Amino acid sequence: MEYTILKSFDHVSLYIDQVSNIADNNKGAFGFLASSAYDQMASKGQLWVIVNEARELKGYLMFGGTMPSIKVFQIYSCRSVRGHRIGSRLISSLKDFAKEHGYHSIVARVASDLPANEFWSKLGFQVYKQVKGGETTKRIINVRGFVVNDNDLFGSLGNERVGVRPTGPVLKKRIYALDLNLLLDVSKARPGYEQIVKIMQVGFQGGFSICITPEFKAELERQSSHFSDDPVLRMAGAFPELMANTDVQEIAESLRRDIFPSRTADRKSAQNDESDLRHLAYCISAKIDGFITREKALLRSCNDIKYKYGCSILSPDELITDNGFSRSDKPLNSDFSFSSSTMTDELSAFLSSFSVPELVSASLDATSPTKEGANVYEARLDGELFGIYYFQKPVKSSGHALAALYIDESRPQAIAAIDHFLEMALRYKCSFSHRLDLYIGKDQDITAETLTKKGFFKSADHFVKIMSSEFLDRKNWSDFARTVKTFCEFSIPEKLPSKKELQNTGIFISDAFNESQVFSWFDFETAIGPKFILSSDRDCIIVPIREKFANGLIGNVKNQLSLLSSHQQIFLLEKAYFRSPVRESIFTRGGVIAFYVSGIKSIQEIIGFARITFSDVIDIDEAAVKFDRQGVLSKKELLDISDGAGRVHVFTFDNFIEFDRRVSFSRAKELGLISNANLVSPERIGVDKLKVLIGEAYND
Repeated sequence: MEYTILKSFDHVSLYIDQVSNIADNNKGAFGFLASSAYDQMASKGQLWVIVNEARELKGYLMFGGTMPSIKVFQIYSCRSVRGHRIGSRLISSLKDFAKEHGYHSIVARVASDLPANEFWSKLGFQVYKQVKGGETTKRIINVRGFVVNDNDLFGSLGNERVGVRPTGPVLKKRIYALDLNLLLDVSKARPGYEQIVKIMQVGFQGGFSICITPEFKAELERQSSHFSDDPVLRMAGAFPELMANTDVQEIAESLRRDIFPSRTADRKSAQNDESDLRHLAYCISAKIDGFITREKALLRSCNDIKYKYGCSILSPDELITDNGFSRSDKPLNSDFSFSSSTMTDELSAFLSSFSVPELVSASLDATSPTKEGANVYEARLDGELFGIYYFQKPVKSSGHALAALYIDESRPQAIAAIDHFLEMALRYKCSFSHRLDLYIGKDQDITAETLTKKGFFKSADHFVKIMSSEFLDRKNWSDFARTVKTFCEFSIPEKLPSKKELQNTGIFISDAFNESQVFSWFDFETAIGPKFILSSDRDCIIVPIREKFANGLIGNVKNQLSLLSSHQQIFLLEKAYFRSPVRESIFTRGGVIAFYVSGIKSIQEIIGFARITFSDVIDIDEAAVKFDRQGVLSKKELLDISDGAGRVHVFTFDNFIEFDRRVSFSRAKELGLISNANLVSPERIGVDKLKVLIGEAYND
C-alpha cells in the first residue's frame, strides 16, 4: 500500500474537520483545542496529513515551536493501518524537514503512562526530563528529544564528535597526603590549625581522601625517640599510609635538584630537607593528587613539580578558603530577582525534573562539608523559582571548577537569567588558570547556544571553558599551552603565532582523538576570555563613560562592582555602548577597550577592560530592534548623541574584567597613558602603553 504525506494548505484543508474530530475523540491524550487552531496550523504548513491511494486520511502530524527546536503537538495513526509505520513515516519526514531548515532538535511531550513512549523510544527520542502534567490528570510528562546532528551547534548528544573535544581531567575523588607539621599544628593549637581541622573534616566525610606517607611515621618516630608515649604518633595511626616503593630515593634525588639546588647535604637542616623530599617522592611514586604542607621551599617549587611530576603541592589555606563571590539579596525589581541561597526542598524539587547527574547532586548535598567554597544562586519570577546556578570554586590541585545551570527556558526572563549567571561565572577572579566544567539540562537549547557562543566546548555530558588567569604573550604562551594540554588534552602551537598568523589563520587546535579545528583569533579569545592575547602591536581604546551609564552596563562603579545592579543591562553577557559617530573607524571587532568613568562629581578612574564584538553606525530606529538583547538607550538619549542624519555609532562589548587596582586620571597622566586634557573622547594607546596599564592595574 502506498501512502502520501500532504503538507500544503490547499491539500490539507480538505481534512481539517476530520483531524479536529479525531482530536476531540482523543482528549485524554491530546487535550482540547478549538477547531480554528487546526485551520491556523494548516495555514502555516505545520499540520500534515498522510493518505492512502484512495486519498483517505490515515494519520496526521501537528507541530510548531521556534528555532532552534521543533515541538511535536499531536501525532495520530488510524487503527486500520496500525503496523504500517504511519507514525514513523511522519516523524521521518519531520526529521528531514528539521535538517533542511536548520533546526537543532525535535521535542515531544508524552505522558509517562502512555504506550506511545515505546514508539518515541524506537525513533531515537530520549527522555530529557520529566515535568508535572495538568491538575486534572496529575500525570508525569516525559519530555523526549531528538538531536538533528547535522545542525547541532553544540556537539552531538550521541557518539559522534563535532570538532575538538576536551577529555580531562577525570572527575574522581582526589587523594592528598598530609605533612607531619600540620598534625603538630592541630595538637599544639598553633596559628592556622583551624584549616587543618576543616581539611580532616572534609576528608572524613568523603570530599577527598587523606593519607600519610611512610616518611610521616619515620619522621615522627625520630622526633619521639625520647618519649615513652607520643599522642601524635597514636593519632597518625588513624590515617591510611601510602605503600613504600623502591623508586622513592631516586625520585627524591631528582627532586633535590629541582627544589634545593644550592643546599649542601651537610647543612644544619639537611635532615629536614631530606624528609621533605621523601614525603613528596612517596606522593609522586604513588601517583596521588597532592601533598599538603606549609614548607615554603616546596610551595615555591609547586608549578615546576606539578608540570614535571603531575603532583600538586598545596598550602592548607588555598585548599580551604572562603568563597570569592559577593553575596546580595537585593531584588532587581518587583517581579524578577536573583539571590544567593542554600539547598532547600523547593530547590531540590525544581532540580528533580532536570535529570541532574550524580556528580552535581553529590556536590549540592547541603549536609556535606564539601560545600566549603560552594554557592547556590536562584532566579525567581513573581516569586516563583525558575532557575538555579551552582558554583564550586576552582581547585588548584585538579585545575578545575564545577558549576551547574538549570533554567526553565519557557519563562520570559530566561535569557536574562542565563546571561546573568554566565556573567557571574566569567567574572569570577582566580589566581591560576583553570577549567570550568558546567552542567545544564539536556533540553536547554538557549543555554547551550549561549555557552557555545561564549567559548564553551561540548564534552560528553557537559560543557567546558578554559579560564586563563593571564594576559597571554610570547613569554607565557608555552606555559599556557602546557596548561591547556593538562586540562583538556588540547594541543595548541608551542609558540604564540605572529599577528599575521592570528589574522589570516587563527589558532590550530587538535585533541586526543586526532580531531582538529582552526579557531579565528576572535573565537580563540572567546574560548580563553575574559583575558586576551598581547600580540606585538595590539592596541587599546580608552573609552570615557559617564557614571550613570557605567552603573547600567558594568555595575556599581562607586563601590565594588556588582552583578546585582538595578539596571537590566547588567544581566547581559554582551552589552551595547552608544556614542556620536565621530572617530567610529578606530573601533573594530575584537579590539580591546578600557573604560574610564568620568563626571563632574564622579570618580575619575580607568576601571577595567572589555572586548569589542561589533561596531557600526546605524539609524536610531534600527538600534531598538537590532540591539534589543544588548540593551538600548531611550530614543531621547539616542537623539541627544546622534548626528544630523539621526544616526549613532554603536559598539557591543563582552568579557568585561575589572582591574585589581583602578587607575586614576592623574596616575594615567603621570604614566603617559593619556594626553587628552579631560578625556572626553576615545583615546587609542599602543601595545607598550597597554602593557604599562596592565602592570599598573593588576598585581603582576
